[in-house]
Amino acid sequence: MTEPVCYLEPTRSWRDDGVLRRNLALVIVAVLIVVFARASHVDPQKLWAGVPLLASWVPSMFPPDLRSIGEILYAAFETLSMASIGTLIALAFAFPLGFLAARNTTPHPLVSVAARALLNVTRGTETLVFALVFVAAIGFGPFTGVLAIAFHMMGAIGKAFAEAIEPADKGPMDAVALTGASRLKVIRYALIPDVAPNLIAATLYMWEYTVRSSTVLGIVGAGGIGQTLKDTIDLLDFPKMITVLTVILLMVWMIDSLSAYLRGAVLEPPRADPRRIPRRAISGDSHA
Repeated sequence: MTEPVCYLEPTRSWRDDGVLRRNLALVIVAVLIVVFARASHVDPQKLWAGVPLLASWVPSMFPPDLRSIGEILYAAFETLSMASIGTLIALAFAFPLGFLAARNTTPHPLVSVAARALLNVTRGTETLVFALVFVAAIGFGPFTGVLAIAFHMMGAIGKAFAEAIEPADKGPMDAVALTGASRLKVIRYALIPDVAPNLIAATLYMWEYTVRSSTVLGIVGAGGIGQTLKDTIDLLDFPKMITVLTVILLMVWMIDSLSAYLRGAVLEPPRADPRRIPRRAISGDSHA
């Protein structure tokens, strides 16, 4: 009769290098959590004391106020328009910048460094910061939101493009280069068709993110439904506020669903159509 095999955990001393590194990392993480919590003034007692006030607001939100639903829907459409136009403008600049930033397509390493620095600056500056700058420069309105979105998303989309271009398969590019094609033709006919699905998917994801984030741009006067939401909160108009929040959530849900569907359609490999396959390929009869 075969004896059952038991796995014995190897004994490791706390003085082993691997154990010491792991324990040191855990201690550092724990210390950072405590430091960050104190710097953020985390106070559960304040939250617990504020829960009754939050709970008292819930009954006053119902029934929702639908008298201004037309105004709210137009503000939501304005937000969607801002996000879409801003993303298109950002895409126009991010497309060439992504190729300049990618190390395998840049004309020179210094160009890649400069392009990446520009993308990091615009990507690292929040949309609200750009909105505040453009509000001071050109005034209030949706166009301010469009510019704020375009400048921030230019860096975000360009960075995503560069990350998608760099790991591209070199085989198709080498094959086209062997025909004597120029560098631009290699990129045009070999690289772009190879990475196009990833670029499209990244653009759709960024558009989806922009629609979500641009709902608050109206708070600083950059147009959209954010201004309507801020007004309802300032006036403690809870029935209208719940209507605005519901419209925002429905709009974001629909955009997320549409973006996810389109990304799946882009990234899904093409399926062979049986109607286009020769009959002899199906039957295996070479004399058919």
